[in-house]
Amino acid sequence: MVRTPWSPHPCMAENLAQTLRGKSQSVVQRIQESISSITDTSAALSKQVILQKLLANGILQMDHIRNALQMGIGYYLDQKIEQNPNQKSLIHTRPTYDTEHVERLKFPAIGGGEKNTPPHSYPDFDCEAYALNAFFCLMNIYGIDPEILRDSIIGSGELREIANPAKSGSLLYLTADKEFIIKTVRDYEAKFIQQKFLSAYVDYVRKRPGTFITKLFGLYGYIPYIPKEKLGLSVETFTLRFAVFSNFIPSQLEIHEKYDLKGSTFRRDADAVEKRKELATFKDNDFRALHPNGLRLPRSVYENLREVLTHDVKFLESQNIMDYSMLLVIHNMDNPVKPKRVGLFESLIESARDTFMVGVQQVIEQNEKNTREKKHRVRYGKPIETIGMGCSSINTYDTPQAKQFGGIPAVNEKGERLLLFFAILDILQTFDICKVMQRQLQTIQVQTAVDDRSIVEPDFYAKRFKEFIFNDVFKPATDEIGTRPMPLPSDTSYNITESF
Repeated sequence: MVRTPWSPHPCMAENLAQTLRGKSQSVVQRIQESISSITDTSAALSKQVILQKLLANGILQMDHIRNALQMGIGYYLDQKIEQNPNQKSLIHTRPTYDTEHVERLKFPAIGGGEKNTPPHSYPDFDCEAYALNAFFCLMNIYGIDPEILRDSIIGSGELREIANPAKSGSLLYLTADKEFIIKTVRDYEAKFIQQKFLSAYVDYVRKRPGTFITKLFGLYGYIPYIPKEKLGLSVETFTLRFAVFSNFIPSQLEIHEKYDLKGSTFRRDADAVEKRKELATFKDNDFRALHPNGLRLPRSVYENLREVLTHDVKFLESQNIMDYSMLLVIHNMDNPVKPKRVGLFESLIESARDTFMVGVQQVIEQNEKNTREKKHRVRYGKPIETIGMGCSSINTYDTPQAKQFGGIPAVNEKGERLLLFFAILDILQTFDICKVMQRQLQTIQVQTAVDDRSIVEPDFYAKRFKEFIFNDVFKPATDEIGTRPMPLPSDTSYNITESF
């Protein structure tokens, strides 16, 4: 073979060809994923519009969706419990599961059928359950008896509607006992849970069950029977999917402050309507204005909390997740007056109203507290337990409330004692092609504020989020703040990793 001075060596040429083939396959795969992401996003938006129209025209009814969802979830849990009567023993085994497994059943109004479903008084529907074994594994890790979840969803009363789809296109329910939240997830979010997130999530909580990432206990689908001419597309393409989460906010404790925190600054202020609410959900800039010096925690609490949250954020970053937030709620042990962040004129008008409403709210909350004593059902459900992994005791306030609800002890700039409750929510948003395009558009629109927005790369988002939480929101106290070591429950030191 005659080689010219510029011709590559045959081995080099072959290596180059293999590299190009590998890169081309990678590029094709990324393009396919990007197209799929755009398609899924547009389909989700279309479904929201369709749902709103179906409800507005009376083709679907809210109570039908709510009741069908209760029946479907309850039936699947019943069947699973019957198949595995010794489910609790699985905590000491490593069960196998397929995160992409889907079960689908018909629920005719007359009942019966192949699976003997119960009769009901609303239109026929189908119900799907996704990766039941994987979610039962999560229940085992957190000490949730499936019968408790079933009773909470179908035995404690009707689901309470929190969000109406008329405006947002989303549905959000709270169980009657306030233990669990059921919310709609978009199709691409459900796909992400099944194909990527769920398996990694189970592995993560096996190793670190003490986590502030929201606890996920189920994924279900509701498929109504709607004629094609009314729906505008085939029935198979219209499935409302719902995720089941544990509610971390104590329902029997009055909450005085609430914040949705991301670590960004661009447009991170609660709007005027939100600020006038009795319990407004403030945002990052509001927190900076109301608590310019942050919240001080006992140093041991701060260090443990920092370790847990650092691992949580690292996990989310590894899954290419961004735009999550910390929902922080605060119970003030010394001052029941809820903070306001409004203009001077607005604050003067509302001051008299606040004085009256605080008294009324205290009576209402006290009545709710006296109804019945509730036991925390989720292992690592209390924040103080979550950060107490490996510790025989950890500093907290020596009061009945602190011991019962397990909030993180803190003090504000006035020296008032606080109990903090929080979780990392909105954990299903990945930095896909749609987010990349959105970020590029934002760069063109306002170049100076690009890094201050919520839509940024996962590694940058994680770094900014941690800096804000550990430097601006939570700070270690340099002096004693009136706490004392409190022994943690015996099951808090349970090492889950040794059981698998």
